[in-house]
Amino acid sequence: MNTTVYQFDTFEWLDIENPTISYLRSLEEPYSFDRNFIEDVLAAGHLPKIEKTKEHVFMILRAYKPSSKDNTMAVREITHKVAFYIQKDRLITVHRVPFEFLKNVQDNFTSPNALVLHLANEIMLTFEVPILIQADKMDELEKKIFLSEENNLSVEHLYFEKSKARLIKKILFIMHDVINQYKVEEDLNSNLQDLKDTIIDFILRSEEVVDDGNALLNTYMTYTAQKSNEVMKLLTVFSVFFLPLTFIAGIYGMNFRYMPEIHWEYGYFFSLLIMIIISLGIFIWFKRKKIL
Repeated sequence: MNTTVYQFDTFEWLDIENPTISYLRSLEEPYSFDRNFIEDVLAAGHLPKIEKTKEHVFMILRAYKPSSKDNTMAVREITHKVAFYIQKDRLITVHRVPFEFLKNVQDNFTSPNALVLHLANEIMLTFEVPILIQADKMDELEKKIFLSEENNLSVEHLYFEKSKARLIKKILFIMHDVINQYKVEEDLNSNLQDLKDTIIDFILRSEEVVDDGNALLNTYMTYTAQKSNEVMKLLTVFSVFFLPLTFIAGIYGMNFRYMPEIHWEYGYFFSLLIMIIISLGIFIWFKRKKIL
């Protein structure tokens, strides 16, 4: 556990990293913590939310910070929450993992709300690079479908990337709703609007990644079905060519004693000629029907 106190001109900021249950409960009385606040802070997968009373505002936001595991699908595995406890002359932030944007913060903030807007904007910016990376991955997957000679696209990889983008979009949607309920001083409305615009921009980008993922998945399934149809078409063409030839060969391959054609001097060459004529006829018919 690590606790840092920052003193500004008009307010105090207490930043708590990876707190224990007993430590948070020890802060209930001096900082007027609500019991529900402690429970929400300790819930690792808690979604963004906001609660307002006359004395304080309690808000939870989530910053992008994935774990080392591949193909993660849970909220708590790709994002970590930062809880804000905002009072008139005090700001308390609680988080489990360290964040660089919570360190070396400038001391020119005039109110807790001004600092909250700054930190919230930094939280939103943690999603920028992951969304760009996902967009690039979608481009790479698209090239594998259309430009690669070897069709080595991993459908599983595409599915997980699409699901991760969809999860990011949902988290951003919830945080946008939370920020819309957050009220600040009149001189900070411009900063609040900039924050809202940033969230909307990231929502649109993540939605585009999700749409690209769906389009790529549908395209890949169509492409795979087309390749299968081409193989079936080729097999069908071969079977049409060889079926009558096999029939002729089967007739004259029977071991009956009285077959007049067997003793005919030119029977072998005649049967070959019939096979060639039949093959040419099938070929011409396929050409006219534009099958070949």
